[in-house]
Amino acid sequence: MGTIGLANKPEGFSEHDSQMALAFGEIASMALINSNMLEMLEENEKRLKAYSENLEKLVDERTRQLKDSERFAAIGQTAGMVGHDIRNPLQGILSDVYLVKADLDLMQDSEEKRNIQESLVEIEKNIEYINKIVADLQDFARPLQPIVQDTDLDSVIDELLLKSPIPENIEVSSYVQEDAKRIIADPALLTRILANLITNAVQAMPDGGKLYVKGYREMDNVVVSVEDTGVGIPEEIKPKLFTPLFTTKSKGQGFGLAAVKRLTESLGGSVMFETKEGIGTKFILCLPQFKKTGA
Repeated sequence: MGTIGLANKPEGFSEHDSQMALAFGEIASMALINSNMLEMLEENEKRLKAYSENLEKLVDERTRQLKDSERFAAIGQTAGMVGHDIRNPLQGILSDVYLVKADLDLMQDSEEKRNIQESLVEIEKNIEYINKIVADLQDFARPLQPIVQDTDLDSVIDELLLKSPIPENIEVSSYVQEDAKRIIADPALLTRILANLITNAVQAMPDGGKLYVKGYREMDNVVVSVEDTGVGIPEEIKPKLFTPLFTTKSKGQGFGLAAVKRLTESLGGSVMFETKEGIGTKFILCLPQFKKTGA
């Protein structure tokens, strides 16, 4: 346990002195042993407390995950029912709208005809909005099995910009570098991702602005960015942006960006954003190209 030094006795040391030193050494040794044991017990008590706190956190986290799993399982079941029970009547409504528009084409121009045409346009917009809610919900909740293949990124972007309802007060530009035009991805999932981001960009510019969509190579990745000059994202909202059921819009269910994140990750990629209030927002997709990705 240690060493005790005895010195400077004028007459020298006797046998009695030796026995006294030995006894003192044993006492000191036991004291040191007890002290070390006490330190070990205190250290183990700290460790046990830390383990206990960590275990509580793990239990709480696991409990939350189980609740989330149950909730998401219920969302998944709901998504399936919603897709069937809503889209079927929506298709019927669209068919009726088509027939009414065909009948209107045969009518002479009048104020009544123009009023009906305006109403039909609003009906079609609302049908499109309902269909987007269903699609976002299903994208977030359904099992994903991406079918990755050679995809024309330039064509995907051009078709989306052509079909998307973009107001005239928004200036649109797109550019894809030559070495990024052919990529490995699931074209259907990529279309859903970009459609959501373009819709969000348009909604962020109620008074007009500029929309930029770009694609380029960055080492083994293809990067696609969707940028707007809109209102930007407030600081307090940033941490919750990809959280399901979170939305700042008066209309919407909060699945759009959560679905974007899930779809992108199913392709082995990642999504991030840069934003400044009053200046605009840029969403950036990074899609790996060195190998095919799966679910």
